[in-house]
Amino acid sequence: MVREWLIAFLAVACGISGLVAWRALRRERENTARLNAAIQSIEGNDFSQIAALSGANGPLAPSYRTLAVIGQRLQWGKEELQALVDDVTRELRQRKEEAENATQAKSRFIAAASHDLRQPMHAMGLLIARLGQLPLGRGADALVDNLESAVQSMQDLLDGLLDLSKLEAGAVAPNFQAHPIEQTFQAVRAALAVQARAQNLRLRVRPTDLWALTDPVLLQRVVMNLGHNALRYTSEGAVLIVCRPVHNGTGVRIDVLDSGRGIDPAHHQHIFQEFYRVDGESADVSKGMGLGLHIVARTADVLGAALAVRSALGCGARFSVTLPIARPRQLPVEPERVVASSSSGAQIADLQGLRVLLLEADDALRATLAGLLRSWGCEVLAQTGVEPAVTQMQDQGFVPGVLLCDAGLAGPSVGAVVEAVRHPCGQPIPACILGAPADPALRASWEEQGLVVLDKPVRPAKLRAWLRRLRASG
Repeated sequence: MVREWLIAFLAVACGISGLVAWRALRRERENTARLNAAIQSIEGNDFSQIAALSGANGPLAPSYRTLAVIGQRLQWGKEELQALVDDVTRELRQRKEEAENATQAKSRFIAAASHDLRQPMHAMGLLIARLGQLPLGRGADALVDNLESAVQSMQDLLDGLLDLSKLEAGAVAPNFQAHPIEQTFQAVRAALAVQARAQNLRLRVRPTDLWALTDPVLLQRVVMNLGHNALRYTSEGAVLIVCRPVHNGTGVRIDVLDSGRGIDPAHHQHIFQEFYRVDGESADVSKGMGLGLHIVARTADVLGAALAVRSALGCGARFSVTLPIARPRQLPVEPERVVASSSSGAQIADLQGLRVLLLEADDALRATLAGLLRSWGCEVLAQTGVEPAVTQMQDQGFVPGVLLCDAGLAGPSVGAVVEAVRHPCGQPIPACILGAPADPALRASWEEQGLVVLDKPVRPAKLRAWLRRLRASG
């Protein structure tokens, strides 16, 4: 009996011990699982699992409770840091919005005031052109030349500021299409030839048959600014504009090279900033106001083109614009233009007797432009609006050969204004709008209607050249 009781007692004791050991093992497994979850939660920057260790039991309970206190403090620190980050982010977002609103307000103001800013500059240019045609003394001639140079600098600065405001306001939307680079080169060659001859420089624009996927108007502006900049900083030698395929034939690179004094590499990262000019040029207004290359860079961003410069002092400079290449397509064949020639063989397109209908609301500007046109030999009918102009045309039997209309007078309904003039004449009279609209889509719509748009202030030489080409084309 005693032996049986002893065996039973030992069996019960072993069972109780096993049960106790099993419960202790299960508790430690739970604590270990909590600890593992807490450690893993640290990777996710979550300390709440560590704080949950405060309820652990067993021999390691004091250590768990210490970890729980540390976790709680880390959690509090995280919440405080997150609140601080939220406050700073909210403040930065508010300041960013304020800065963007201020920039947009400035750009909207400049865009809205562009017509009022351009009008007096336009009038000054016309007056100086008219004054230069009058017989003056030698001293007066020099004074007119200096005045014309000063007005030219003011016009360049105004054009730069207004172009920059459009870019900053996001008002320039590119119209990507397959474009022959040669068309851009022809326009640049014609525009820069006069400046090159005046500076006794050689301007070479190599013909090319390459095409690019780009916006033709914006690309011409980029190449024109780079060419103008190259001529401005070259005192002797030549300026070369070329185009070549790059990146295994997937890209087109346009290079504008000059034989000028070059640019120190220390300035390369700064020359594309607005109003930045290389040391020693700050007092030379003839070198520009430091906006040309900045506008080139911003326009290149709009085009998605890569812009680069390679230059050193005494080695000239090379500015490069890289664009995606495009497959050539068939271009419409333009009719040949018949141009009268003089005995010397020079091309002439005389304006004598050309009838011009001028619509301009500003009295002083209307009188100034009408006088300039008459000095070129044109017959001018100038009016404040389309209705009195049509009435006077019918009364005098005046059939215009060309229409010049102020953009501010025509407004968005410029097509209706042009049609109102063309209808009583019974023919599609060529029309030119003086002054570009603030909305680029509106300008594109005008050009799609076959209208020529000349930005104000209109250069008298540019207007006269267009009239001559028009007259020469019959």
